[in-house]
Amino acid sequence: MDPGRTRVDIEPHLLTTRQLLRSGMSQRSVTAAVRAERLHRLRPGWYAPASFWAGAKDEELQLAALSAFDRSRRAPAVLSHVSAATLLRFPVWSAWLRDGHGPLDPRVVHATVPPSSRGNSPPSVRRHRCALDAVDTMRSAGILCTTPDRTLFDLARSEPFPAALACADAVLRRSVRFGAEVDVDAWRRWREGLLGRAAALPHGRGVRAVRALAHLAHPLSDSPLESMSRLRLLQLGIDVEPQHPVPAESGGTLRLDFLFTGLGIFGECDGKAKYFDPGLLGGRTAEDVVYDEKLRYDWICGVTGMRGVRWGASHAARADRLAGRLRSFDVPVPGYPTRSYGPEIAAFLDRLPR
Repeated sequence: MDPGRTRVDIEPHLLTTRQLLRSGMSQRSVTAAVRAERLHRLRPGWYAPASFWAGAKDEELQLAALSAFDRSRRAPAVLSHVSAATLLRFPVWSAWLRDGHGPLDPRVVHATVPPSSRGNSPPSVRRHRCALDAVDTMRSAGILCTTPDRTLFDLARSEPFPAALACADAVLRRSVRFGAEVDVDAWRRWREGLLGRAAALPHGRGVRAVRALAHLAHPLSDSPLESMSRLRLLQLGIDVEPQHPVPAESGGTLRLDFLFTGLGIFGECDGKAKYFDPGLLGGRTAEDVVYDEKLRYDWICGVTGMRGVRWGASHAARADRLAGRLRSFDVPVPGYPTRSYGPEIAAFLDRLPR
């Protein structure tokens, strides 16, 4: 989703109480329309019609709520947490990244306000009281929000770790990766910056997750599924090299999602979209994709002498589920977290849901 274009597309669908009354509705008929779900209330005085609501993605509904909030707020506020992530195009709305944590409500806006801010907020607004430095704010799609690094800091402390990791990987992919190459110095500076934020709040809620995020985020993750898969593999004690290069049959380079370090095995994760999404198929059929993948797999095994294993999102959603899949293919799975990132990160991985 491109927030700049999408906000322009979405705002014409927003309706205020004043507009509805001018159109001939009464306050009673507005209330009845909400009860009948012909209108959906975004916040006090702001609505979206059912025709928009029914066909919109969660991130688009959130952006509608953000636009209504921005156009009606009277006190200083900086959109943050999930709301800033939406504006910054982070993959925070992938529902399966929240497995076991419950869904997000796209109508709820998250905003950081000064510590001295008083008063109660409506249910449509979640206020976070915190003093923000000017360097931690920016505008995206015309709305004031937290910067990518500050947003990741907030997400690590408030959202399921897999979702925060997928967002951090996306930030690194955009900022320090150029094709298959990574600016390791920029990556190091990013990591040090996030660790510096954690050090400034040594006993704060969620600070261990911030430190883990700094160490585990990787720019060579191509998708939320790869982010989740890498996390599960590390939970299971399998160290991996993302995007491992293999010479292609026709020249160029193939990239394996994961090389399992020291095992002579590679792993690849695929979502259903690869086989069924017309935008990804590029005019091919699902059968064409399966055949091409078979040729690719045979080539990789033949030239590397390795064997491979595949899994999908349903396997990666839980570490134990992925472990069962891997063991079915005779992959040695230690079952306890890797210690490659040190004992603190190993302990953090061990505490994550499995």
